[in-house]
Amino acid sequence: MVTAVGLDRPGLVDELTGLLLGAGANVADSRMVNLRGQFALILLTELPEDKFQALSNRLRQRAATLGLVVNLVPQSHTTAPRSSTSPETPLGIRQTSARCASAAPGIPFRLRTYSMDQPGIVHRITHLLHEKGANIEDLQTRLEPGSYTGTPLFTMDLRMTVPPKVAVKDLRIRLEALCESLNCDFEMLPDANREPSHAGRARISNHD
Repeated sequence: MVTAVGLDRPGLVDELTGLLLGAGANVADSRMVNLRGQFALILLTELPEDKFQALSNRLRQRAATLGLVVNLVPQSHTTAPRSSTSPETPLGIRQTSARCASAAPGIPFRLRTYSMDQPGIVHRITHLLHEKGANIEDLQTRLEPGSYTGTPLFTMDLRMTVPPKVAVKDLRIRLEALCESLNCDFEMLPDANREPSHAGRARISNHD
């Protein structure tokens, strides 16, 4: 189980999931959210036991660079009560001010993906969004058995803000090409639950 907290900025999800992928970890269930400029994450990874220490070392080395307070705990330990006097400290503790960041300018979108499970889905999609300047503000993933075959089905649901300077049509084309290479279905629609910071209406979808 990975937890992380720090000041929000574009690219955090890309960098963190890239680090996990590089260490051989697969993202299973996760919850990420931007709370008034503060980024918070809780993420369940699938990782061979013999790679746990290597991932722990990588997180410790990169935590300060990422600007995050990061914890990595074996899943078997996540339900154990923590003592208030425990000598353990988070990896890469970094003091930050409690200032709030304003919402990123742009159009709010909701992106959903559906695919058979495979390592790297979250990283590759969030990396593309990072390249286009989109800011991910809420992300959830779920891994569960398929209805008929029992083959693991991976779904991702994220909310993001696309900058006004980004051509939505171009982003759609890039996502279509990437999702085709991942054998992944997706849909991307304006987020009806959030007001855009600039006037404009758009719709993107992809259905097979």
